[in-house]
Amino acid sequence: MTEHPVDMIGRYELIRPIGKGAQGAVHLARDPRLDRYVAIKILNEKDAEFNRLAEDGTPLEARISSRLKHPNIIPIFDAGVCEEGAYLVFEYVEGEPLAKSLIANGPLSIEAAVPLIASILKAVATAHASEIVHLDLNPRNIMMDADNVPRIMDFGLAQYLGLEREPSEFVSGTLRYMAPEHLWGKQLGPWTDVFALGCTFFEVVTGQRAMRGESIEQIQFKIISADVDFTPLMQIPHGDAFARFLAGSLEKSREGRYSDCSVMSEAFELFLNNVGLADKAEADGSSHSTIDFLLRRMQRTGDFPTISRTLSDINRLAGDDRSANADKLANVILRDFALTAKLLKLVNSAFYGTRVAEITNVSQAVVFLGIEQVRMTANSLFLFGNMKGDSAVLKDSMIKSFLSGLIARHLAQREKLPDAEEAFICGMCQNLGENLVMFYFADEFEDIIESQKNDDLDKAAAARGVLGVNYSELGAAVAKTWNLPNSIIESIRGVPPGNVVAPETEIERLRNCAVFANELCDLLQNREQDEVQAAMLKLLMRFAPCFSIELVYCQQLVSACFEKLEQFAPIFEMDVSSSDYCRRMQSWLDEQQAKAEQNAVAAEQPVAG
Repeated sequence: MTEHPVDMIGRYELIRPIGKGAQGAVHLARDPRLDRYVAIKILNEKDAEFNRLAEDGTPLEARISSRLKHPNIIPIFDAGVCEEGAYLVFEYVEGEPLAKSLIANGPLSIEAAVPLIASILKAVATAHASEIVHLDLNPRNIMMDADNVPRIMDFGLAQYLGLEREPSEFVSGTLRYMAPEHLWGKQLGPWTDVFALGCTFFEVVTGQRAMRGESIEQIQFKIISADVDFTPLMQIPHGDAFARFLAGSLEKSREGRYSDCSVMSEAFELFLNNVGLADKAEADGSSHSTIDFLLRRMQRTGDFPTISRTLSDINRLAGDDRSANADKLANVILRDFALTAKLLKLVNSAFYGTRVAEITNVSQAVVFLGIEQVRMTANSLFLFGNMKGDSAVLKDSMIKSFLSGLIARHLAQREKLPDAEEAFICGMCQNLGENLVMFYFADEFEDIIESQKNDDLDKAAAARGVLGVNYSELGAAVAKTWNLPNSIIESIRGVPPGNVVAPETEIERLRNCAVFANELCDLLQNREQDEVQAAMLKLLMRFAPCFSIELVYCQQLVSACFEKLEQFAPIFEMDVSSSDYCRRMQSWLDEQQAKAEQNAVAAEQPVAG
């Protein structure tokens, strides 16, 4: 490109340079025929990597841009060739890049960023639907126009999904927004744009880079490990829920990310609904179709409609006017003979302490326990009574959920939480999504397990790759349809990604009890016996901001709660004797008991000398 370009390119009158980059220079120009300003990009002929041509010699960027029709994508008007090289003519957008706006004005609140994020996601989803990937999304390539509307530009690195590039010795793009597959030399696709947008949106609301580092090597290490510090998000309103949303875009492996921007847009809508910001985005009648699809599948399967109706009625009637609804709640429970029998059996057991006389009907149970306690008891009994099947994996998972509930309940009592009894159902339901998938989508569950093994993903990422949502999102959506209280829904959603921080509300304290209990029960299932102690110490350190628990106490807690599980298993129709999980637990407990006895004997031995 010459320093002083000619005054005319084609029919366009050049006015002044407005930008320059690796692909070439951009000029403000005037189209005299239509009397409008345009932006002309004159491509740099020397770099074939950036300026690829279609089969007929047309710049590929022109072909790609011409296919994209969306109000948040800057359209192309014309293309041609001049003495300096090929050129592209775009709509001229008066404004400034998002990167410059963030530097000048600082980050946006999550609430203020909602329209921006929603618009960008829908625009890129349009490109992905046309089998086009951008591959250089970042705040510099998003123009904020005079009306503060985002406009995506610069498709110079874009490619069709079916068009493979020739191998190159270098990667092209903007480093801090590159996905790991850029550096690994693996296939690029819509999932690559998803990662770049995750980095961009993190920056929009925090003012910080997701991929931090002082050198190229440090940044590359952050990218390859997908090591994101979500702590800055925890300090802003809705930050924990937003971190969960972003985590689905910033997974190291493409299999664990949102598959494209259509799925990412649905996940964003789910986030908006969860935090009550849905009205901040443009209303277009859309919903989280993946969740809706899974719910419809469950509605057509087995007795899910009956389960949903009963649980919804139980929780709805435990609302504000509890005294007026006590009799109605009793009638709902009485609709199910098995539930009634199990409720009375549990109420008369030692699970809720001792009583003077036997309770013989549901109305007496409501008086003795209170409507809220009956609600929680009925929920847990009804779930265990209906989520049964031949799957040994599901049976073990339900037993593990019950043990988690017992541990969470004890922790809440230890922390003197006013709603400590609710911690039982918070802990029991924390893994609801995974149990639902086991019960209703057995084939998909097997695919998730395979993905965990083959792609080295955690449960959340593997579920997202197979189902389009993770377990917690599905579980929380179902819990909402069942009218479960917010404390239980938040427990199902789990703790935000990154380091666990000290809780500020009672709901967060209940949630932490539930999540800790489930992770403790998970490690007891998935670790070899000689690895359990180290894993338990790591878990205790992770939750140190929430609980002050010693390793010995934690081991004693598991032992006491497992003993209680065996005591009440018949009421919840759990077959402990045939459970691999219970056998594994008992083996570990026996080993701990043997070690304790050996230590006690050693302590009594006289010291030589």
